[in-house]
Amino acid sequence: MVSRLGDDWCDMSEGCDLDHTALSRELKTELHPAHPFFGASLEVIAHRQTNDDVLCHHLDTPARYSVLHLTWSGREEIRDCPTIDADGEWPHIVAYENGIDAALSTADAIEQDGRRAPMGPAGTTSRPLGTKAVHAWPEDPIPQGPCWRKSCPHEE
Repeated sequence: MVSRLGDDWCDMSEGCDLDHTALSRELKTELHPAHPFFGASLEVIAHRQTNDDVLCHHLDTPARYSVLHLTWSGREEIRDCPTIDADGEWPHIVAYENGIDAALSTADAIEQDGRRAPMGPAGTTSRPLGTKAVHAWPEDPIPQGPCWRKSCPHEE
């Protein structure tokens, strides 16, 4: 199932250079009483290899999946962190990933024709790319904004 998200994701059942148990521990550490998923039974099933996103399965609601962005602060977070970039059923997660792929393809195309500076040596883009968060779980809606991630103190 995770393979449908693309090469950027590592399924937790597969091996990679990252300590997979550390991901679940950090998620538990970062979730705070005001976070929408505090107390939820989440299982980290995959992680993105190019940033700190984790894909979680809601064990109490088997049809629900979420993509959260960890801060790796090693402590309980504040405000909206860890951010919830996608939340819904599996097709919503796939649609979110397709949106990211489309944004990266567009950035690549405009870099090639000179309308955007190319990615730097660290693999970061010249300007941030924006993709719309997907919050499609109607029974437990997540507050929506143009980009929840922008409210994280570590990225201000």
